Amino acid sequence: MKEILSELNREVGVKGSMVVTQDGIVVASDLGQGLSDDLVAAVASGAIQTINVALQKIGQPNLSKFVLEAGFGKIVFIDIGIAYLVVILDQRINMDVTLIAISGAAYRIRQMGQITA
Repeated sequence: MKEILSELNREVGVKGSMVVTQDGIVVASDLGQGLSDDLVAAVASGAIQTINVALQKIGQPNLSKFVLEAGFGKIVFIDIGIAYLVVILDQRINMDVTLIAISGAAYRIRQMGQITA
């Protein structure tokens, strides 16, 4: 899993990536310099839980893919079973090609059998 994250981090504009459970437990991480595992996991967990609760209230399934844009950059969340792939991107990145790479990494992690529902 760590190899997949490292490979993903070589994509243009990717600052770091991790796999985290909905409750904030880090499964695997390869974050760039200046990014804290605990802080990114806490932000990811809070966002995922808030969004999923809101979706449940309107009768929708949990999120499958979500992009959060902020001043520091973008965060992509992809459901990979019992955890989420979380990818930190540069603010100015054109995400079209990068989202393909992120989706491919999510698929490969899901196929590993380590992250299954």
